[in-house]
Amino acid sequence: MKIAISSASNNNVSEKYKDIARKVANYLASNNHDLIWGSCSVSLMGICYEEFSKFNRNIYGYTTNKYKDDIDNLNNAKHVICEDTYILKKEMFINADVLLMLPGGTGTISEFFSYLEEIRSNDNKKLLIVYNEDNHFDSMFNLLNDLVKRKFNDDTIYDYFKVVNNLEELDEVLGID
Repeated sequence: MKIAISSASNNNVSEKYKDIARKVANYLASNNHDLIWGSCSVSLMGICYEEFSKFNRNIYGYTTNKYKDDIDNLNNAKHVICEDTYILKKEMFINADVLLMLPGGTGTISEFFSYLEEIRSNDNKKLLIVYNEDNHFDSMFNLLNDLVKRKFNDDTIYDYFKVVNNLEELDEVLGID
C-alpha cells in the first residue's frame, strides 16, 4: 500500500514525537508499504523518509516551490513540485491508498480536515487514520466534538476516520498480519 503520512516539519518538536514517527515509519516500511509525504528532510517528515529509505521502499515526495531546494537532500524519493499546498494535498490524496496523520502542527491539521472533507463530501472510501499516541490530537477532537454539539456537523463525522493510539491498533486498522 501507498501510505501518505502527514506530520511535523519543525525540527524543534519534542524527541518523544520524533520517536513516535520513527517507530511508526519503521513499522510501516518493514511491512512493505510505500511512502507518500511532503518532501522534507527534517523533523518527523525527515524521519519518515529515513525509515522508508532503510527498507528500500518506494518514496513519493510532494512539495511546493518554496521548499523545492530541500529535495536535494532526499535522493531516494521521486518528487513532484506543486504550485501550491492545495494541489499538494490533492495529489497526495489521489495517489495514496491510506492517509495517516502523525503528530504535527497547522499543516498536518489542515491536511486532516482537507482529507476528511474530501472523504465525507464525495463519499470517498479512502482510509483516514489519526495516530493519537500521547493524545496529540485531543484538541482537534475537542473541536470536532464542539462542532457536533452545536450541530454544525452530526455525529456521522466520526465515521470518516479511525483513531489509533499504538502500533497494535494501527495493525488492526490496516489489517497487517
